[in-house]
Amino acid sequence: MRKVVVIIGLVFFVAVSISAQSAADRPPRTIEDLYLSQDIELQIIRSQALSSDREMKMLALQSIRAMIDDGTIDRDNPGMLIVLEALATEGTMRQVRSGNTVTNNFPDVRRVAASLLGEVGGERAKVALMAVVSEDNEPMVLAEAVYGLGLIGMNDDNEVTAQIVRMLQFQNARTLPDNNLAYASLLALEKIAGATGGIRDPEVVNVLLDVAGGSYIRTVRLKAIDVIYSLRGR
Repeated sequence: MRKVVVIIGLVFFVAVSISAQSAADRPPRTIEDLYLSQDIELQIIRSQALSSDREMKMLALQSIRAMIDDGTIDRDNPGMLIVLEALATEGTMRQVRSGNTVTNNFPDVRRVAASLLGEVGGERAKVALMAVVSEDNEPMVLAEAVYGLGLIGMNDDNEVTAQIVRMLQFQNARTLPDNNLAYASLLALEKIAGATGGIRDPEVVNVLLDVAGGSYIRTVRLKAIDVIYSLRGR
């Protein structure tokens, strides 16, 4: 009987060890997973990002900004990208509630995080910004996210331009559309056309024509016409 108990105990110990090792070896997917990282700077930034205090989150973003400027962070640094993903959805997809109130709704934090994602670039940043465009409703956040998509310049199967078209269609239908968001969208389309050899989706042309004749300031309407001519790429 004792022998059986010992064997069971050994099996349990091995199973737990394997499970723990697998967890350690598994690449992090969320900001919570980063607690396993041995990178001290990443741990500090993670703690700041998870803080309930807005200023601490901004400190995390300032640190990431400095790392981007120094060239010590790029699209191959998943830890920092995960932090940016979390901060770009702070208060929208990542909500902390007190009763019926979202206590972590910080649009300025999301705006800066979206901007940094665009600068880092890559597939993961693109996916994160697409989620921001789908879920956020703050024009200043959306403007940074859509401009970031333009900087990244990826548009497989027209997925990015289709998202921008939907956003512009929504703005076009408004009595008072957001000029800054529309202009950022136009710049994004222009950059994507240049990066991908042109945009040939007729829906893009249609929405640009609507912007050119819409209720926007003159600068936006003229830019829409300019972008139409740039769709053929270089």
